[in-house]
Formats: sequence, structure tokens, C-alpha cells
Amino acid sequence: MPSSSSSSSLPIRLHGIVGHPLGHTLSPLVHNWGFRHYGIPGVYLAWPVEPGRLADFVTAVRVLGIAGVSVTIPHKTAIMPFLDVITDRSRAVGAVNTLFWRDGQLLGENTDVAGFVRPLVERGFSPASALVLGCGGAARAAVAGLRELAVPDVRVSNRTPERAEGLCRDFGVEFVPWERRWEFGGGLVVNATPLGMLGQNEGLSPMPREALGPSVVAFDLVYNPYRTQFVRDAAAAGAQVIVGLEMFFWQAVEQFRLWTGRTLPRDEVWELLRTELEG
Repeated sequence: MPSSSSSSSLPIRLHGIVGHPLGHTLSPLVHNWGFRHYGIPGVYLAWPVEPGRLADFVTAVRVLGIAGVSVTIPHKTAIMPFLDVITDRSRAVGAVNTLFWRDGQLLGENTDVAGFVRPLVERGFSPASALVLGCGGAARAAVAGLRELAVPDVRVSNRTPERAEGLCRDFGVEFVPWERRWEFGGGLVVNATPLGMLGQNEGLSPMPREALGPSVVAFDLVYNPYRTQFVRDAAAAGAQVIVGLEMFFWQAVEQFRLWTGRTLPRDEVWELLRTELEG
């Protein structure tokens, strides 16, 4: 492990996550571990900020010189007008999840796209077709990632068609009625809904088990619990699965790189996250 003695006298650089409300988040665990590992004088905090105080928060980021910020619900879109530069990825998604500084300017990036794409690239998986379930920020990041991978056939399904109209229009993808989602024959199926998430949705799956099989790659963007009902159903049906923790991990790796120029070591951080989720 790199020594921290050479940087112990440097001022501590503030980082953190802004959202409202801020429930349990794994981000402080990951980034504070990374700072300790590399001997970087940094700390990562949680900042619950109500929507009406967001402009004041960005002012504080500028005045205090806060080095990096993770942005979560409900601020991912609302924060964009307060920034100096918005990356092309963030504009495509319509949301920012990371603030960082370059040449004195405060930039907004969306590392969720990188987090989504990386597990697919690592597996050498280039699907001919993909079905994204949901229409929120995670779904937009997934569709943007699929567009970057040049997947020719991308479809979106959501319980409320009206809510999916903007996503489908922005990315030029086809809408599939929710009651017909199970007809998807094979390829990549992405759960970008809250179904399966720890709490009242735990134990629920967005896809009927009989619609899953060896021709499907199931990618769940929910990471807590580690193995959701969707993941368990897909694995039992012989499908290849990608757990949501992979997307969370890789988006955090990209955030840490933007803030520090360093790459979080995969094995150690992955074990840290799995231990936290599985106990």
C-alpha cells in the first residue's frame, strides 16, 4: 500500500455526494478507502441538500474549492444550469452525476454511462438487440451506453408509456408496451427500474422468469441486494448475468480517476463492496 507520509502535511481536499434524501450509499466507503490506499489527503462526505438549496450548494463548491462531487437524485438534471461546462455524454443523457474541475472551470460529467458500458466491453459482448426496462436516469444512461456501443436494435419498455416518450424520442429508439416486454426473443435485457431494490421492492423482478433463458444476457442496474430476484431468475434459466454492483463499481472508478488521476484497484474494492452488501 502506498505510503501517506509524503502527503500528510497537505491540506485535505473535500469530496462528497449531494442528494435529497440521502439514504445508505456505498460511495463514501469506496472513495475514502481509495484516498487512504493512495495516501491522498482527501475525504468524502455525505451532503443532504434540499432542491431549493441547490444553487447555494454549488456556490459553496466554488467558494470552498470542493474538489469533487457525486450527484444523485433529485439533482442530476437540476444542477446542470449551474455548471461551467457539460460534457457531451451528460448532454446526451440529460443528467450529471459527477462534478470535477479542469482549468478553473466546474464541469459536469455522467460516469453512469462508463459504468454501464465497461462490464459489456470487458466480456466482449456486443449485442445485436437490447431491451431496457424503465425510463429514468439509469435507463437514459443505459441507452446512451448502448448507442455508444452501436447496438443496432435498442428498445425501451415502461409501465407508463407517456413517461418513456422523451427517452425514446431523444435517442430514436422503439417503445415496447410493458405487457409485451416478455416477447423479447434474446439479447441484452437491462433492468433500470427499482424492482428488486432493497426495501419494499425487494423480491420483485421486472421480467417474467419464463422470458429468460440461455439466449439472454440479464444486466440488473440495482446493486443492493447483490443478487436481486431478476439476477436469480436469470441465472436459474441459464442466462448470463451481470450484477448491478459492476455498474456502480465502474462509475465510481471513473469518478475517482477524474478527481485524482488514479485508478482504484479492482480486486480490493470489489471485495470491500461485496463484504458490505453481503455481510
